[in-house]
This record gives sequence, C-alpha cells and structure tokens, in this order.
Amino acid sequence: GTVEEGTADANFGGDSDAHLTNTATVSWMEFFADVAAPLFPLTLFAMGCVAVVVPWKKRKGLWTMVSLTVGAPFYEVTFRDGFIGDILTSTVRPLQDLVFTLFFLPLGLRAWWSSAFYTMDAAAIPMERNWLLHTVLLPACTLSPLWWRFLQNLRQCFDAKKRWPYLGNAFKYLMAAEVATFGMFDPSAKTHPLWMACFFVATLYQVWWDVFMDWGLLERDSFFGFYHLSYHFKNNNGYGLFWWWPYSLRSQRLYKRRWIYYVIFFINFCLRFVGMVTLIPPVYLSRSTGLIVNTYDPDFQLFLGSLAASAEIFRRTIWALLRVEWEVIRTSNEKQKSVIHVDSKKYGGMQTMLGDKEDMKPMEIGGGNVRRRMLPFGSRGSFSLESLSDMSNLNDIQILTELCVWATVFSGLAIVAAAHREVL
Repeated sequence: GTVEEGTADANFGGDSDAHLTNTATVSWMEFFADVAAPLFPLTLFAMGCVAVVVPWKKRKGLWTMVSLTVGAPFYEVTFRDGFIGDILTSTVRPLQDLVFTLFFLPLGLRAWWSSAFYTMDAAAIPMERNWLLHTVLLPACTLSPLWWRFLQNLRQCFDAKKRWPYLGNAFKYLMAAEVATFGMFDPSAKTHPLWMACFFVATLYQVWWDVFMDWGLLERDSFFGFYHLSYHFKNNNGYGLFWWWPYSLRSQRLYKRRWIYYVIFFINFCLRFVGMVTLIPPVYLSRSTGLIVNTYDPDFQLFLGSLAASAEIFRRTIWALLRVEWEVIRTSNEKQKSVIHVDSKKYGGMQTMLGDKEDMKPMEIGGGNVRRRMLPFGSRGSFSLESLSDMSNLNDIQILTELCVWATVFSGLAIVAAAHREVL
C-alpha cells in the first residue's frame, strides 16, 4: 500500500508540473496576443505615415501637387492638377477608412490599457456615438474631393472666360455631391423614386462626359440627313456600330486594338454606378436611436463593401488610360496646327507662335471632332452655343458673381440636406 501511494503521489506531482507548464505557456501566449493585437496594426499604420513624408526631398513634389489641387480655386489649373483632382474623387472610401483608423487607434489603445481582456468591441463602443466622426468627418471625406474638383472647374471658367465646357463639368460634380449628400443625411431617401432617378441621371451624365469630353472617344458625322448617314456608314470601313448610329470610334488612336476601347467603355459604364455607391459612408449614426446603423444590407457591406472601393480604383485606372491618351492626341494636334505667320517688314521671315515651355499649360476640356453648328430659332436669327458660352464681354466682377452663385448652390443644397438630416 505504501508503494502504491508513493507512485500515485509521484504521478500527481508530474501532472501538476505539466499543468503548470501548460498554464504558463498559455498565459504567455495570451500576453503576446494582447500586445500584438494593437501593436502590429499601429506599427503598420505608423510606417505608412512615415513613408508618405520621408524622405521629404522626394515627397515634397507630391505634396506640392496635392496642395495645388486642395488649394483650388487660388491656383491656375493644369492638366496635372485636374488629373489629380479626378483621382481624389475616387479615393472617397479609402479616405473614410483612413478617418476610421485615426479614430480607432487611440480608442483601441485606450481599451487595451484599461481593460484586462482586450476586445474589438471595447474599442468600437466609443465610436458608435461619436458625433464628430459620423456627422462631420465622414461627410467631409465624401464632399471634399468633389468640392475641390468643382472649384477647379470654376477657376478654369474664370481663366478661359467660357462657360462651356467648364461649368458643364462643374455641374457633374455638383450632381454627384448632392446625390451623395442626401443619401448620407437622409438614408430613407435612397428608396424614394426621386433620389433613385437623380442617382441614375447623375451617373449617366458622368458616363456621357467620360465618352465625349474626357476621352473624345466618339466622332459625330458632320452630315445629319438620313441618306448622308447611310452613305457615310456604308463607306466607313466598319467604324460605325449601326446604320442609324451617327457616331463612330475616333480615327486617331494610340492603342492598336479597337476592342480595348470598347472593353474600357463597358467596364467604366458598369463601375460608374458602383463608384456612386462608394460615396456614401457604410454606416451612419441614427438620430432616433443613437446607434450605429448599416447604410446597406449587412451581407452586401460584408462581401461587396471592400470590393466596391477596389472596383472604383480599378475603374479610375482604366479611365486614366484613355484620358491621358486623349490629352496626348489633343495637344499633339494643337502643336501641328500652331499658327505660323509671316511678318517680313519686322522680322524678315517666318515665326511660329508655338513656344518651348508648354509642359504645364492650363487644362482644357475637349470632346471629339464634332463640327460646330448654328441652331436656328425662328426667323429672327440664329443662336450659337458658343456665343452663349462666351464670357469675354463680362468683366471680372460679373464673372466672379456668376461663379459665386454656382458655389452657393453647391454649398446651399448640402446645408439643406444637413438641416433635414435623419442622422445625428
């Protein structure tokens, strides 16, 4: 009996030591997990913040270009500035995620230090009722890129003293901003037929602007009669899609394969609707309950939320391919058509009006090779869209007054939406 008791005591002592060892290992792993949970994301975020400013000599140019876009309309708008502004309009969802991160990190660290058991919910609870985040900063992430691009177009209108196409482009951003604003501050409006109609009209207008203005993708025949159209497309070497369709793919192209243009158009058309969805934050703070409410169905946000943001970045990338191509074609044509005049009395020869410093000319917006026409209105005369666009007969004060009206409409509609908001 004594031997059996000694053996049992020895086995119990061994099991106890093994249990203590396992407990110590588990405790150490739990401690490592508690430290790593906030430390790894914080380290990654800090490294990203440092990388965008260090080394400053190389990053200074980047931030200078961004400041020219953000500082609109106080600077002349070049193609580069407008291009950056367009890119920023596609980064709304990443900007919202960045703001979420800036709020979540200090709250997560606070929950980590104050709570014995660190959980994601402990860090997320303070964000659920944060008025500054949901009512000010997230809407600002949505409207700021659109506002900057809107002001750039107003500045272009002032410099060129022409309403079209600059105010037409500004109207595009105005429509997108107001659709997003009412969708943010009045979530129930997204089921209203009026909001849905505005959503589709704004998106289709963006697609139209991409095709005809930003890309100059289609050329319209200068003849408008039925027989002229039929003759044109029968002898157009396959460029026309249908006999009744008065447009064809532009003849000047840098990409050899025609299908590239059709694929980019189709993808851009579909993803334009997705891009409009990304303008609205994924969650909002309910005014009636004071709780976080999903903007869309939870399953939609879980599986398609991040994909929608990635799809918008992809759409902007392929959009940029045709945008830069059309800018190269347009500027090349301008150089070829540069005015050459002869003044033998003064100079005794020829001079070209084309200068050497053209790398940063003011940005222009142009469509395809469409012949301008006079539109008749009655027998009293004719009306030209170009004459309506011309502002050269106005002084600077009059032009600024008109542009201020546009800016007031943009901000005024946003204030109306915020005043009748259903969110805190």
